Amino acid sequence: MHKQGPPHRALRLALALVAACLLSAPAHGQSWRPDKPVEIIAASGPGGNTDKLARTIQRIVQEQKLVPTPVNVVNKTGGNQTIARVYLNQHAGDGHYLELSNPTLMANHVMGITQQHYGDFTPIAVILDEYTVFSVRADAPFKSGAELMQRLAQQPDSLSVGLTTRGGANHVAFLLAARAAGADMKRMKIVSFKSNAESMTALLGGHIDLVASSASPALPHFQQGRTRIVAISAPRRMTGVLAEVPTWTEQRITAVNSNWRAFIGPKGMQPAQTVYWEEVSLRLSKSDAWKKELVENFWEGHLLTGNALRDFFAAEYKEHQDILGEIGLSK
Repeated sequence: MHKQGPPHRALRLALALVAACLLSAPAHGQSWRPDKPVEIIAASGPGGNTDKLARTIQRIVQEQKLVPTPVNVVNKTGGNQTIARVYLNQHAGDGHYLELSNPTLMANHVMGITQQHYGDFTPIAVILDEYTVFSVRADAPFKSGAELMQRLAQQPDSLSVGLTTRGGANHVAFLLAARAAGADMKRMKIVSFKSNAESMTALLGGHIDLVASSASPALPHFQQGRTRIVAISAPRRMTGVLAEVPTWTEQRITAVNSNWRAFIGPKGMQPAQTVYWEEVSLRLSKSDAWKKELVENFWEGHLLTGNALRDFFAAEYKEHQDILGEIGLSK
């Protein structure tokens, strides 16, 4: 039998060079992890809702050692969250920078507040939903949200509605309910306040008739019997203190809407960087500490990544175009 000799010297050298290249060069799909401090950008000042959520995430991520480097919360306020996103994209392609985003990502572009389109950033993960509650004074004549909307359908300008941001999640939630009830949204009396606390004070003082807000600022007055929450924009009833609050859907008004929160990264992030933060988001969502925070803050866990997230963003943008366009706020 013929015995094969050793490989030719040139072949051995070529194989060695190929092996060296494979070991030294990053392979397709190679994993990535942070190698310097991470910044979570919060578009609210210290103590604001976004800041509070960002610092909650920071604490859990560090306690659970989900990230190998320090995680810092950086506050960038102004421009209805556009300043935070300008800062984010100053770090194009760098996976060490994330913004904790919300539906203003869609609304700001639709209303012409900014040229920043949601497609100008790297989508990473939706992590939670926060729903809008609708509060009236305890002595209000409406027994339900359905009765309130029936009044608005008949006389759209007969009630004044307090909220913090025109085009914001709570405004959109109200508009969706009003449209579903057949009310003329262009004739609605909307009053903007600097904070949910100010809008609740105005409600209690009899200066406005309804407040659309997140649950946290509404609950103290609700629990003390000074207000009634007549509806929530959730797809199903919440638990705990909010268990007695009916959804719009229960009242035959199809109006589900969420003030979702999501991680977005700067433009130009590599797939390996996105995958890394998707995995961190998944591990965060499964932690007991995170689940406890969801319950205590009346948030609902909602993890979306990949193609499902991209489809969700596209649908959200279209909904904002439609609803804000109907009242003349789109540009």
